[in-house]
Amino acid sequence: MERLEYDLLFRWFVGVGVDDAAWDHSVFSKNRDRRLEGDISAKFLVALLARSPR
Repeated sequence: MERLEYDLLFRWFVGVGVDDAAWDHSVFSKNRDRRLEGDISAKFLVALLARSPR
């Protein structure tokens, strides 16, 4: 999260404009927790493994 304050490539990658305020670390933590508590991570892994060549 600290790099969002000064790294333009990071800002571009996540869609934060040069003059926009960077997120607070709690926003990232809340989104991470929400994704892990839900079934999204497991569904993503299953889909990823289904596509991998064996």
